[in-house]
Amino acid sequence: MVPDPAVLRQALDHYLALSAGGDPAVAVTAQNAVYTLCVLTGTRTVEEAMSAVRVLCPESMTTGPSRPRTSIVPTAESGSGQPETVT
Repeated sequence: MVPDPAVLRQALDHYLALSAGGDPAVAVTAQNAVYTLCVLTGTRTVEEAMSAVRVLCPESMTTGPSRPRTSIVPTAESGSGQPETVT
């Protein structure tokens, strides 16, 4: 079973955004993002998941998105769970 590349990219972007900040307040959310990547890739560690992403969806490892993506994120501006374009 191979994950949908769009779902994999969204999970990867979410993990990378959380891990870039190093904010201890988002530790649980970051752990959840790692878990999601591991489930999607059938791996047990974030290192294995990142290796699997390189194989399953190599375009996901390029810097920055190639096009705007729509993501459902709860924010104060858009309201809880409203779709918004992420650039």
